[in-house]
Amino acid sequence: MESWGGYEPQVGEIRALRTFRIGPGGGLHPLFSDPPWCDGLNTARCLRAEGPGGAPRGHAAPDPDCTCGFYAYGSEGAAEEQQHARHVLATVACWGHVIAGTRGIRAEQARIEALWLSGAVPEPLVRLVRARYPSVAVYRDRAAMVADHPPTELDCYELSPTERPSRTRLWLWPVAAAAVVLGVLPTRWLGAAGGAGTVWLAAIGFFLVAAMVIGRRRSSGRAAQRDVFVCLAVVMWLVAPFAGPPGLILLRLPLVEVAFLGLVHWARTARAARQFPADIA
Repeated sequence: MESWGGYEPQVGEIRALRTFRIGPGGGLHPLFSDPPWCDGLNTARCLRAEGPGGAPRGHAAPDPDCTCGFYAYGSEGAAEEQQHARHVLATVACWGHVIAGTRGIRAEQARIEALWLSGAVPEPLVRLVRARYPSVAVYRDRAAMVADHPPTELDCYELSPTERPSRTRLWLWPVAAAAVVLGVLPTRWLGAAGGAGTVWLAAIGFFLVAAMVIGRRRSSGRAAQRDVFVCLAVVMWLVAPFAGPPGLILLRLPLVEVAFLGLVHWARTARAARQFPADIA
């Protein structure tokens, strides 16, 4: 089953979570498009075109063979994969044609039911949001909002509990960091060369097994994909010395570049998520 498709509830409203950017006038904008959501009913439509002259695709959103529709997450843990959700999180009621997957839903119609704004959002902007969305319950306490407007639990969700990913990271990231440090230590620091080789091979085997286990248990979701990538990156890091100078150049140097670029991207995204009002690209 795909992350956002494969199962179609037929009756009633479904509550889910999503985040927004806050515009200069207090409008709540999707992260990757400009038009703000309205207070009350919002109806999705497909913006893609096909054929000569850009003829409309001719289907209602969401469509199983397209990416259109309003996206929302099934759990807080899934929603937090977006940096903006750490400052702006909304409960949205979705109905009409709804396609649900393992991490969330795509919906035809939706309305913002409740909204949490962190302390980083200045109070004057909060007042603008309240004025623009009078039917929305605005909270400054996130736990209270989720308790009062809990997301609907669907059988198809695989990441509804947030504890599983966090528990994995409690051991994965420290162990991965230790393995990276181990990979740059001189072999003489670990005893005889044979002993060091045994430690290296054991670490390589451990992360290969971890990658397979994590991939099978949480095959859907960006968090699982990220954890698998970390495990495989550590394997490449530890294998590189066995290939001599070419291994260091062809394996370790790209890993350092990817890590640096990833850190820069994370820092820029986190900084943008704390800026209010958000710039609308």
